Amino acid sequence: MQCSDAELVEAARAGDVDSFRKLYERYYGLAVGIARSRLTDQHLAEDAAQEAFATVCRRFYSLQDPQRFPEWLGTICRRTASKMARSQPNGALVKSEPISPVNDDDCIREQVHEALNHLSRSEREIIHLHYFSGLSYDEVARVLGISPQAVHGRMQRARRKLAIRLSKSE
Repeated sequence: MQCSDAELVEAARAGDVDSFRKLYERYYGLAVGIARSRLTDQHLAEDAAQEAFATVCRRFYSLQDPQRFPEWLGTICRRTASKMARSQPNGALVKSEPISPVNDDDCIREQVHEALNHLSRSEREIIHLHYFSGLSYDEVARVLGISPQAVHGRMQRARRKLAIRLSKSE
């Protein structure tokens, strides 16, 4: 039987390392997706997710509503990733090293990556959470603290912008 977030949070607060591990496994992909939407570099996004979980360990006591763990983690992860982005030269978003296209798939990946860089932070975040982290609209809504209808609307706008951007790069 799967424990709820609140049960895992309470157990982790009490020192149960296994409960913290379960939270980590449950939400690591989400944390990387959020960080990736800010940093656009996979390795730095993974570092930001790790740092966010380290912060969670240190600040478990400050989470007032254990049911809101995903939203709380998302906020910590956004702040961590933004801090990492600011620490880069000129405070700019980190850009991945360009990929030298070897085949058509690599070329398409590079075009999509470039198109994602032209979306707003919130649009990139929605795309990363849904498509790269595999969260449903309801899960994305919960993490972001918005309605599933708002997720749908933002997703539609982001896809439209990506389609326009990708059609220009053909």
